[in-house]
Amino acid sequence: MANVALQAAGTLAYNGTYASKILLEPMFHSDDIMRNYTIYPNVKYKQNIVMAPKLAGITAVNSGCGTANTCDPAGFSVIQKQIVVSNVSVKQVQCWDEFKDSVIVESYRNGINMPDLTGTELAQVIVDRVRSGISSDMVRNMWAGEATITAGSADCTYQSMGDGLWLQMATGTAFQAGTSANLTPVTGGLTTTAATAAYATVGGLISVADVTLLLENVFSTAPSALQQVPAAEKRMFVTPNVYNAWYSALTAVAVSGAVDYGHSEAQAGKGRLFFRGIELVPMYEWDVALALAATGAGIDLSALFTQAGATTTTQTTNGVIYTASANLMIGTDVSAPENEMKMIYDEVSDNMYIRAGFTMGFQYGWNSLVNGATLIG
Repeated sequence: MANVALQAAGTLAYNGTYASKILLEPMFHSDDIMRNYTIYPNVKYKQNIVMAPKLAGITAVNSGCGTANTCDPAGFSVIQKQIVVSNVSVKQVQCWDEFKDSVIVESYRNGINMPDLTGTELAQVIVDRVRSGISSDMVRNMWAGEATITAGSADCTYQSMGDGLWLQMATGTAFQAGTSANLTPVTGGLTTTAATAAYATVGGLISVADVTLLLENVFSTAPSALQQVPAAEKRMFVTPNVYNAWYSALTAVAVSGAVDYGHSEAQAGKGRLFFRGIELVPMYEWDVALALAATGAGIDLSALFTQAGATTTTQTTNGVIYTASANLMIGTDVSAPENEMKMIYDEVSDNMYIRAGFTMGFQYGWNSLVNGATLIG
């Protein structure tokens, strides 16, 4: 097994002792797991979710004596879904000699204890990177994960936590009022080449008019059950450029209709964005997955973003999934997977071993609490 921390060729030439601090590239996971999902703890294998639909239309004119009214509507059927979790592990190794000819060796211990990296800056960096990596992988798999990938050169890290929510929702025909595996196509203002650049290319910029059209569509066409959920208990999960375009709409300056609010927001910024009281959550890992799928290898194209009617491509890359937080479920045996790790020094091999282990699985509940849309040209 290769070292988890490697020395880039020629970048850490040894020139004696000098001030050295390892600067960490920021790693962000776009989700706040505890705020945006429902957690089912202590799941070792499977969690059965028993779901009871609404009951309505049960009143009738009193038919007199008897056990039932003349008008006796049908009751409701209790249904069941399952969260099936996968056993997830992290197994990494680090040997002290990777950096023996670099300045980092100055922070090592002395003598017989030199191979033991416990407590060194390098060990702290490795722990930080592994924790951040677990968080990032969890968000990636939560949405784009697949137990079985049919695309060539399958990226096994997307198979580590079973089927993600994209596949679960597509299989459950969650969209277009519970009848479709695809997000609802919304035709933007662009066509042909321009549409390809904006709607079918990861990172493509979209206009204020298009993002407004997209968000209004997914809000207005939502099933009545979802519309009745309080705004604070719902989320709109969006691709980053949908988020950025809506930010632009809120901070518009020097345009017709711009108000002082826009000027103020352009200066001060805003920590969270909302559309009609519903928080937008930018999903940066969606872009990573969509870009990989577009190559035709690594992971499969998601049915959610596949639009046969698009004039530009079969995969779109700007979309939104609108749902209740309680409708998205995570099953795990720990409360914070990124903290379930340890670093062990082995005196026989002189290696540091990094280990983590937990279970993880995902599921959604009702189709009536899901809506979604994507821009096409």
